[in-house]
Formats: sequence, structure tokens, C-alpha cells
Amino acid sequence: MRALKLFIFALAVNLFLLGCAKHSSLTTHQVANLQYGDPGWVFDETKADPKYPDMVEWAKAGVRGGIPFRDTTPIVKTINPGTDNIQGAIDQVKNGGVIILKSGTYTLNQPVYLKSNIILRGETGDPKDVVININFRQTWQGWASKRYGLVMHDVKSAGIEDVTLLYLVPNLQPKDHNNYSDKWVQGVMNNDVDRDDLYVGLIKVSGTTSDSWVDNCRLLESGTDPILTEKTTKHLTFRNNFVDRAYNKGGRGNAYFDMRGQYILVTGNTIKRIRHLAIEMGAKYVVVYNNHIEVDVNFHQGDLGHNLVENNTIRVPEWHRADAKHDNWQVFATGNSRQHSPASDENMLYKNITDLRGLGAKYADPNIVYKVLKYKIGAYSAEPPIHNTFYAIKKQQH
Repeated sequence: MRALKLFIFALAVNLFLLGCAKHSSLTTHQVANLQYGDPGWVFDETKADPKYPDMVEWAKAGVRGGIPFRDTTPIVKTINPGTDNIQGAIDQVKNGGVIILKSGTYTLNQPVYLKSNIILRGETGDPKDVVININFRQTWQGWASKRYGLVMHDVKSAGIEDVTLLYLVPNLQPKDHNNYSDKWVQGVMNNDVDRDDLYVGLIKVSGTTSDSWVDNCRLLESGTDPILTEKTTKHLTFRNNFVDRAYNKGGRGNAYFDMRGQYILVTGNTIKRIRHLAIEMGAKYVVVYNNHIEVDVNFHQGDLGHNLVENNTIRVPEWHRADAKHDNWQVFATGNSRQHSPASDENMLYKNITDLRGLGAKYADPNIVYKVLKYKIGAYSAEPPIHNTFYAIKKQQH
């Protein structure tokens, strides 16, 4: 009888635990292996510092609820290179889900528009296995004339995962240096690389788009901006992407990793050989955390403040200049009063590992919080947050 009672008790406990698991969005394994931007992160009240009330808002940056785990959204369609059309596949999906792109090369001859609740995902998880070549042209007719390969406009809960986007220009390469210490030469940071029809970016996030993401992608050789977000977008996550090279890196607002929206999380990315990582024109509660960046982080004009740049490695190469004498693009930069609106003075810069053109660290003392002061960078406070981080989040307990 005792053995029977123990068996019944154990069975009841197991059924209870199973029920809890079914009602939990995270398994124990998933909680143990969370990345920033995943489901399961919440604000850590124990690390709150009343001197810095923006910490509560920074913890909200990114997709609300996190980027869904790869095994939680159903696959609704699988397409093949050469025979299937990406836009056609998106248009056929009525209620959302994952569209798997089989390994190989796809070519876009016009922009592709995502819809809400649709995730484009490479088959293997390795972005090198699925290459989307963007193969159309655009001449410069003002900033609004730029076109983009993949567009998220007025959508919710859309994602791009595990693919390579490449701006395909046969027999031409962006003018770049390979080495960090190479000297500036004419053409490296200019527009119009031998032609004037390459004003095509890779990804545009616009309109009222929210809770959408780009994760584990390679964004290569863009004509202009690898990523542009408009100021009306909210709760976006750009995570674990490799961003490298652009044809038009000169003036007129080109070749930006361009953050203009609100509550955007930029984490785990490598960003190099473009013009700026720009936080500007309406940006608010943008969190740039734990990235490797080889361009300046530029508060270019008219941001709304309350943005955070923390715990990044930022190395500005010797050749990252507008011309041979230009020295204004330092680790953190702003626009200038002749051309740009001032940056807000409510942006925080903290605990970044930096190097400026081989001359050593700049704005990198871990005991100082730096801030943007309209058209320059300065020390804000010798009182860092109590627990030495502004991005105070923790794994949710169940």
C-alpha cells in the first residue's frame, strides 16, 4: 500500500510539472542558453539605480517577448532557388509562419515586401548557405529615391534569419581597405564608385513596423545603407549579423547602419567598412550593446535622446576619414552645426573598449559615464550605475 501511495504521489508530481512546462514559454535548456534578444529576459529590479531612470526603458528595447525560438513557429512553406519566387511565396502565406529557403542562390530583380507574422529563414542555420543577390539599380535623385532589397513596411512580428544578402554588381567591387592601419586614399569613403546607379540598400524597416527582427544574417556590399529604420518604427532587434562593405560611403546620407526608431536593440553584430552606425532623426531608447564595430558611432542629427551605447568594442581605422585631413569621426561622433541638427544631451556611453586610428582608447574609462553634448562628446558623471551596467536585465524565473 505504501509503495502504491508513493507511486501515485510521484505520478501526480510529474503531471503537475508537465503541466507547468506546457504553460511555460521556455524550457530549462532554453533558459540556460539564452542570448540577448531571446524570450525570457526581463528588467532586473535589483540592479536599478535611481540616478538613472532610463534603465527601466532600456530593458524594454527590442522585440517584445523576444525573437521567437527557432522551433516555436511552424514552417508553412519551403522554396527552392532558381524555381521559386520569394515574393510569390510570401504572398501565398495567409496566416503567417516560417518560409524556409533551401540552400543555394536567389536573385531579386525588384524589392521584396514582407508581411506580418512571416519569417524568412535559411535552411541550415548557416547564412553562407543561402545567398540572396539583389540585382537592380537606382540612380541618385535625392534621399527618398533610394531602394532596398527586403522591405518591412507597416508589419508586425516579421523576421529575416540565417541568410546572406549581397548587392550584386558584376565585375565591380566597393573601394575598400583590408587592413586596420592602412592610410586614407581618395575614393575609399566616396560615393558613386565609377557609376551613379548603385543607390540600393539591403533592408528597410519603415512605417509602423514593430516587433520585427534581423538575426544571424550576413549583409554584404550594400549599394547604400545595409539597414535603415524609419523614426516611426518600434521594438526592433538586430542581432548577430555580420555587416561589411558598401559602394557609396560618401555624403548625402549613405552607407549607414541607420537607427531612427524607438526601443531598438542592436546586439552581437560585427559592423565594418560602411560610413557610420548612426543614431539619429527620432531615435529614442536605442540600445547598442555588446557589438564589434569598426566605424564611428555617430549621433548624426536630431535624435530624441535616451539612447545607450554600452559594452561594445569600437575601433575606428586609420582610413575612416572623409578626406586626408578629416579627423571628426572619432569613436563617438556627431554632425556639425553647419549641416545637422544637434544631438540630444540625454544619450549615455559607458564601458566601451575603444581605439581611435591606432592612437589608443577614447571615451573608454570604465569609471566614467560619457554623454553626447549637442556637437561634442564629454564626461557626464564619475558615478557609474551602482551595479556597473545600464542594461540591467535578467533571465526570467519560472
